[in-house]
Amino acid sequence: MIQVQNLEKYFKKTIKQPGLKGSVKSLFRPQTEIVKAVDDITFHVDKGEILGFIGPNGAGKSTVIKMLTGILTPTGGSCIINGQDPRKNRKRYVKEIGVVFGQRTQLWWDLPLGETYTVLKEIYEIDDARYKKQMAFLDDVLELQSFIKTPVRTLSRTISARRSPTSIRRKALPSF
Repeated sequence: MIQVQNLEKYFKKTIKQPGLKGSVKSLFRPQTEIVKAVDDITFHVDKGEILGFIGPNGAGKSTVIKMLTGILTPTGGSCIINGQDPRKNRKRYVKEIGVVFGQRTQLWWDLPLGETYTVLKEIYEIDDARYKKQMAFLDDVLELQSFIKTPVRTLSRTISARRSPTSIRRKALPSF
């Protein structure tokens, strides 16, 4: 379960004036401004639900995920995941969670999508029974069978990102 309440993250940004004179001035007397990366968000995710973030660049998606995983500390608000505060005992906490960023770099372009999953299964040493169960789950959720034999390079960006093989990484596998 994920509970996020009034989560905020602000960063201090240095404003550099143009030219050499501006660079030197910024070095000794920097002007700064506060940038709101995440501004007062609240949401709740129940056990078994899947959460995804969609939005334009700079909307704060990655910043929220980094706060949920304990990589960044919120400026304000709180987040509790499975009864734990991600900021506390982060090393133990991250062993219990999985985060998937939609990265095209995880795909082997010349292989069909199904073979890419099989290669990752071997790399991450996932046993056959668990792999089959997870693939059935992914097929049910993402409807993979209609294009699992299609080379990745021919899939649209949307399809390849939504079905990135990073979802079968050991940490991302849900317990069944």
